[in-house]
Amino acid sequence: MSLAEGVSRSIIYKAYASGAITANALATSASDLDGSTGGKYLRRVASTLNLTKDTYQSNEIRSDRQIQDFRHGVKRVTGNVSGELSPGTYFDFMEAACRGTKSSAVSLSDSDLTSVTSDNGASTFIFTGGNPVTLGLRIGDVIRFTGLAATANNSTNFLITGFGGTSNRTVSVYPAPTTDAVADSSFTVTSNGTSGKAVYVPSSSFVSRKFGIEVYSSDTDVSQLYTECRVGGFNIQLPATGMGTIETTFMGRDMEVADAGSAPFFVSPSAATTTGCIAAVNGLLRIGGSTVGVVTGMNIQMSLNPSADAVVGQNFVPEIFLGRANVTGQMTAFFQDKTMINYFKNETEVSVLAYLTASSSAAADAISVYLPRVKVGGADVGTSGEGGQQITMPFQALKADGTTAGDEATTIRIVDTAAS
Repeated sequence: MSLAEGVSRSIIYKAYASGAITANALATSASDLDGSTGGKYLRRVASTLNLTKDTYQSNEIRSDRQIQDFRHGVKRVTGNVSGELSPGTYFDFMEAACRGTKSSAVSLSDSDLTSVTSDNGASTFIFTGGNPVTLGLRIGDVIRFTGLAATANNSTNFLITGFGGTSNRTVSVYPAPTTDAVADSSFTVTSNGTSGKAVYVPSSSFVSRKFGIEVYSSDTDVSQLYTECRVGGFNIQLPATGMGTIETTFMGRDMEVADAGSAPFFVSPSAATTTGCIAAVNGLLRIGGSTVGVVTGMNIQMSLNPSADAVVGQNFVPEIFLGRANVTGQMTAFFQDKTMINYFKNETEVSVLAYLTASSSAAADAISVYLPRVKVGGADVGTSGEGGQQITMPFQALKADGTTAGDEATTIRIVDTAAS
């Protein structure tokens, strides 16, 4: 009999048609997940998903001085799936963590915005009509043009970093475009890589989602299907060197085990994404509206603090409750001047915009994470060694009021140009 190897284990996931949980009954996988269709392979580095149970040891005092009984109590699925961050791969779970609904790319043209010029020195595109914000563009969007006379600006990613001018028609972008002072009156501009998605934490109309997550060992032909799993948050790690990583936490209700003819549960899952991995060295980081080149590391965490309390009369939890979206993180940077210290000392609110690309190509797949309102919780400047000195800054993201042009009234907004 074969022994399981990690390289032979695969993870497949699928969202339930309904995110609702029935308090006094478990979902029926055969009907609620339909194993014959759907499901998608998930790229990963590791998984700690596991079925756990409360256990109870008898405290009865006995003359034989031994333990007479030990019982199992309520069961839950806990753990996480971790991997290298890549566009399109983990967006479904980010959407579930935000409890919002993803929005599709916005496509505009000269009929909406009349004409456009570009300025390399100011790093802007300037439209002569319409209102880009009213028409759906936002800070953190990745836009691409077609039809421009300055052909270097076509089919190229431009990250929107701000809006200004009359009716928000001056759009600041990164990287700086090629200058074209002659107005183009025949063009299209599309957000989010032309077909990607964006999501943010809404203020109402929250959407509950749950997933079936199967871990299948092809060498032993054994399947573990973790059912009714809710996303409890995620942790994005962005080192200065090395791949960006993401860890997604889950809490579920049960696990089903199968082998031989019953495994795997998902019969025809779609292929995993093939996008490149994010390396933090590619892209951009802006803090307080200014590009920062001295950051040596960053992490962004969202925690929903999931809970699943036991009830009398059944050995599974009646619901998986999700708390508020708590977005925190930490930045480390080379100590350069008093700017970062004063963010902490003066309790200054700043925005944080991270733009992460999967390659150095002009139209690379990309992810942007925008925190419109952040407060720094510390500014620890260490003194050690002979080399560069670093400052460590934990931060708390807060809900913005949405009054700044291009902001949503939210704590975090994520754009993924390869999401579907």
